[in-house]
Amino acid sequence: MSEPDLVIAAGGVVLRPTAAGPEVLVIHRQRYDDWTLPKGKSDPGETPEQTALREVREETGVEARLIDAIGLSRYRVQAGEKLVHWFAMRALQTTDFQPNDEVDDLQWLGIAEALGKLTYGKERDVLAGVDPEAQLSTGTLFLVRHAAAGSRSDWKKDDRLRPLSSRGEKQALGLTRTLAIHPLDRILTSPYVRCRQTVEPLGEKLGIDLEERDELAEGEGFKGARDLCRELAGTNSILCSHGDVIPALLDWMARHGMALKSPFECKKGSTWEIEVRAGEFRRGRYWPPPD
Repeated sequence: MSEPDLVIAAGGVVLRPTAAGPEVLVIHRQRYDDWTLPKGKSDPGETPEQTALREVREETGVEARLIDAIGLSRYRVQAGEKLVHWFAMRALQTTDFQPNDEVDDLQWLGIAEALGKLTYGKERDVLAGVDPEAQLSTGTLFLVRHAAAGSRSDWKKDDRLRPLSSRGEKQALGLTRTLAIHPLDRILTSPYVRCRQTVEPLGEKLGIDLEERDELAEGEGFKGARDLCRELAGTNSILCSHGDVIPALLDWMARHGMALKSPFECKKGSTWEIEVRAGEFRRGRYWPPPD
């Protein structure tokens, strides 16, 4: 007897934080009159991750970012068997929902309400296995020290206005090539011109507005930047700052259990990639300045 055909699919447990607690996205399909998590079949050549993001976007209009793979479900369908790869996702951008051929309604619900709403037991099992608070506080922070600037001693104006040197401008373009491959939510920067200029090319490439934050400024100490990192846990964000703030942040993170997977350096134009899982700063990896 031949094996049944296997249909490969992928879907998402799409989460968003609210003041009342995490919410999950569920959809109604008019063809089946059911409530499900967004999912669909893979197109030829797609990875499960690509399928999950595309299906969420096509069915709901929600732009999301993958957080983690959270399991598989397998069940019989008319064509044979279906294998669904499930991913936890964070909603980044929502638009007014437009009903389509597959989905005529969607709702954002608290986890308990969503468990009661979903039609299928396997999807309830998938959702029940997710820790939404942990997923929404998992992400990556990139601590970028501003690129090379002109000489401090030769600059006679307000030091906050000192721009990048030609070498620093090249480093900023190199950082853009390196960082633009990552799915980023936000770009925050010290208000100093040299920091803004370091991440401006990245913001322009990705269409992300820069957010100036005084907590990242030189001489501000690290406590404000520390609180900002705590606030950003769960996002994928760039923080561009200075040679006094970033080492102090790394020292604080290391003293609270973060493993440093690279030598402790912080050259101009360098980046520290900080892995955050369930709100904890887990690992730090150093990227030297781009050539």
